[in-house]
Amino acid sequence: MPSRTVRTSNRQDPEDVGTLWTMHRWEHAARCALISKRGAWEARVLVDGGLLLEERCAQVAAAFTLAEHWRQRMLSQGWEQVVPRVRRQDEPEERQTPESFDTVRRDRCCDGAIP
Repeated sequence: MPSRTVRTSNRQDPEDVGTLWTMHRWEHAARCALISKRGAWEARVLVDGGLLLEERCAQVAAAFTLAEHWRQRMLSQGWEQVVPRVRRQDEPEERQTPESFDTVRRDRCCDGAIP
């Protein structure tokens, strides 16, 4: 009988369980990731793929509260939240051009750090 390899998830490995919000400012993109890690939760803010903020929380509700605090602070510093548009089934698919990707307002200043 052939042997079968079964892959199991290691509960010690951090798992990115989702993006809580996404923002843009000028050419920069930021997202807040919710991470499940060793019986706890982490909220992380990544800007252009690099880690900017990270905090561990014992309860998932605390991670959501922290993420909301960071979101509000970034909005006050000129970041704009990106809200995905849901396309109805009967709507034709829209073709996007490079110009339509530029949703960042260039008239806002980029001073101050998030923390």
